Amino acid sequence: MRTFLLLISSTSLLAVSLAAQAPKPAPAPAPAARPKAAAPQGGSKPVATVKDVMDFIVIPSSEFVFNSVSSTQGPNGAEDKAPKTDADWAEVRKYAVLLSEAGNLLMVPGRHVAGPKDKSNNPGSELEPAQMDALVAKAPADFAKKARGLIDATAVALKAIDSRSVEGLSDAGGDIDEACENCHLTYWYPNEKKKK
Repeated sequence: MRTFLLLISSTSLLAVSLAAQAPKPAPAPAPAARPKAAAPQGGSKPVATVKDVMDFIVIPSSEFVFNSVSSTQGPNGAEDKAPKTDADWAEVRKYAVLLSEAGNLLMVPGRHVAGPKDKSNNPGSELEPAQMDALVAKAPADFAKKARGLIDATAVALKAIDSRSVEGLSDAGGDIDEACENCHLTYWYPNEKKKK
């Protein structure tokens, strides 16, 4: 048994001695440097003007929502229009969502009211785009509050749409119109407010 232990001890010493004399492996190469990701810019850069958002999103979307519930006099008497099928309600909802998101787009900082060549269609009763830009720059929180009014009014319409309430949708149309008018009376044609 003594010989066996001596043999194990000798073998262990030999292994340790050989390990100490063996050449050390070369260090693993450093991983290749990964390209740095571009740092976020910290905000959005608007492309469209407020006029673009109005012309391309707000006006068509609000008109679709307003006109989804109506009553007209025709040759056969009153003709009522309202969403009836799931597809009808889904279509109205699509335009209500677009209208609500337009309110968010209006709050993006740095968005100009109109392009540099745009002019008022009714000088004197409407402000020029540069004047509107100046008003927004002077009170951006107020402008954002007015845009938020559009989002809040449209939320009422979305609730009516989701509950399939024709009456609620009709009533919400009045709230949306009022939210739009509150902003227009401040930033587009404030002289109208003074006449009232």
